[in-house]
Amino acid sequence: MNNDLTKLIEAAKTNPSIFKREYTFTEEQALQIDKLIIQILEDKFETTKSKGDALESLVDYIFSSHNIYKVRRNLKTSTNEIDVFLELEFFGDQVNQTIEKSLLENEVLVECKNYNSKADVTWIGKFASLLRVSNTKVGLFISKRGITGRSKWQDGKGLIKKIALRDNNLILDFELADFMNLKGKTLFECLRTKVQSLELDIDIESLIETHDLESKL
Repeated sequence: MNNDLTKLIEAAKTNPSIFKREYTFTEEQALQIDKLIIQILEDKFETTKSKGDALESLVDYIFSSHNIYKVRRNLKTSTNEIDVFLELEFFGDQVNQTIEKSLLENEVLVECKNYNSKADVTWIGKFASLLRVSNTKVGLFISKRGITGRSKWQDGKGLIKKIALRDNNLILDFELADFMNLKGKTLFECLRTKVQSLELDIDIESLIETHDLESKL
């Protein structure tokens, strides 16, 4: 590691707020993201492929904007096709370790579903299987309308929590609205909110034990 880079990392440790400017979404970037989201919501695509490509292009733009992740699309394995594969860039890795308390995983799988209805539990199950087979701990499930579940422990939402409890794999559920108005925010903030929401719910539920009197109620 050269001296300039060492000094830069040390400066980031002592003054992270200044360094964060390097990976904060600008007004121009946020407007471009909003524009891509609106195009997806308007749903004026001529083919199913172009419709799917639009969501993947949005994900590509968001995650590659600040050289945090290297984005690779449509990777084929012997048994599956991965919509988007994220791998930490060198800059992203340094930021992750130095400032952001190692929030991000080195490798992340992304499943994109550009459907007009909410994605159901079947898709969550398939994605969970892909994570397990690929030995990947974190996956992002990004959809147009979100996933099914009237409460946090039902349907698709419930399965995500059960998978986290059983396999310790985190599936972070994003819908398009989560990426609107990103000006002044960072990718780390978007992901941290989802991670904390999932982990806190799980931690709280794991502390609730059956009461001796429950069988009499």
